[in-house]
Amino acid sequence: MLLKIDIQPPKLFNSLHDLIRMAFPGYELREGRYRAEDDYLALTLSELGEQVLFSGYISIKGKVTEERESYPLSLDGFDLSPQMKSRARIFIFRLLCKHLDRNFNAYGILTGVRPVKIVHRLLDEGWDVDSIVAKLVKVYLLTPEKADLLIGVANANRPFLLSAAKAQKQVSIYIGIPFCPSRCYYCSFPGAVLRDYKRDISPFLEALLKEMNVIGDYIERSGLSVQTVYLGGGTPTVLNKTDLARIFDVLHCKYISGATVEVTVEAGRPDTLSLSKLELLKQAGVDRVCINPQTMNDDTLRLIGRNHDSRSVDQAVGWARSAGIKHINMDLIVGLPGENAGHLESTAARVLDLKPDNVTVHTLAVKRGSTMAETEGRSNILDRVAEVEQGVSFLAQIFTQHGYSPYYLYRQKYMQASMENLGYAQDDGFCIYNIQMIEERQTIIALGGGASSKFVNAADWSLTSFHNPKDPNSYIQTLDRLIARKVDKLRALN
Repeated sequence: MLLKIDIQPPKLFNSLHDLIRMAFPGYELREGRYRAEDDYLALTLSELGEQVLFSGYISIKGKVTEERESYPLSLDGFDLSPQMKSRARIFIFRLLCKHLDRNFNAYGILTGVRPVKIVHRLLDEGWDVDSIVAKLVKVYLLTPEKADLLIGVANANRPFLLSAAKAQKQVSIYIGIPFCPSRCYYCSFPGAVLRDYKRDISPFLEALLKEMNVIGDYIERSGLSVQTVYLGGGTPTVLNKTDLARIFDVLHCKYISGATVEVTVEAGRPDTLSLSKLELLKQAGVDRVCINPQTMNDDTLRLIGRNHDSRSVDQAVGWARSAGIKHINMDLIVGLPGENAGHLESTAARVLDLKPDNVTVHTLAVKRGSTMAETEGRSNILDRVAEVEQGVSFLAQIFTQHGYSPYYLYRQKYMQASMENLGYAQDDGFCIYNIQMIEERQTIIALGGGASSKFVNAADWSLTSFHNPKDPNSYIQTLDRLIARKVDKLRALN
């Protein structure tokens, strides 16, 4: 389905595109002029005396919605200042809600990945909580429930944010292993299906160890210390014990020190685990593993391409406990194909029986590049809005009732029901790396395939990003250039 978009002036299109996409997730949006047969949305800003006139028009499948509002001109006259762009977003949001007869985004005009950062910024400026809630509701148009959620998450994770002085001296490390035993139906992450261990892993691992050694040398010379380490992917535990040990040898030689408070391994696929592998991780200093069932419904696990069943999850958690791993994280997804409230209730009960320290509830995002998007498209997302909202609400209620509190939050494009991914933890179960990565108040040096570094300037909390190639072969071929550029960015911060 095609929706023609005519925004005047055209420079506003990029400021409004994400809200329109959220309102009409099944449509392809294309700039263009009106024709009678088109589904069509138009917004025009024009000067009218001392006012700026906003005129909006939507015509979709015979339903027409029109709206007009005016605002005083700024002192600088008609321009596209941040204030004017914000007013345009408010206007288009209200127009879209009126046309749809519902609030399509409980986060109002906020569409970014990290809405909690707004709360931290206002707290830094000395705002009190009531004033922040009022701004979130009246200026950004969040529902009161979402405003309260952001405040709660910020209050939970704020004690873990570093001061500017510490953020100049402490970093976290991400190691990206971009291989998985299979590809999930919904996945668009930069993971390669592992088919031949020697052919696929060996050259990648040599490149990774080279990058780790060179960057580790720079960290030592510059006097930086490493607060947290996170091995992610993909699925790092596709590596055999020998290769995992090689990675940890370098980590202990050049990264991990007395300042390191957390070492996490994403062991997301239970079929990649064994008791002996988890014992090796424990001996290597790992104090947190992520064992991610997504669901405990075996039919769904088969449908989404996982190579394990729910009993394998139980077994993997038992092994982790036997090995002495201190903390266990688990991920669940709301909105998986074929699942309903009964499946969520059963999954929640079984997960609670396993007593993880940390549970992250994800809302399914139907992303471009996933098999799911290519097979089903995104047009059926609206059909499940109420069901997904109820599922997220149910899990929030049941986990909070069992002593878990929300402590980190982020959003993604194409999420069903425009919800969020929300991490819950018991009092001593907060994953510090998750907080630092989401709130972007610490430099994250990311090594390996598909790894994204964030270089944070503690003077004003601004940041620049740097991305290693997603494809393992491209990563190997460009490694020397990647290392040089990464060192240059670290030098610029210090």
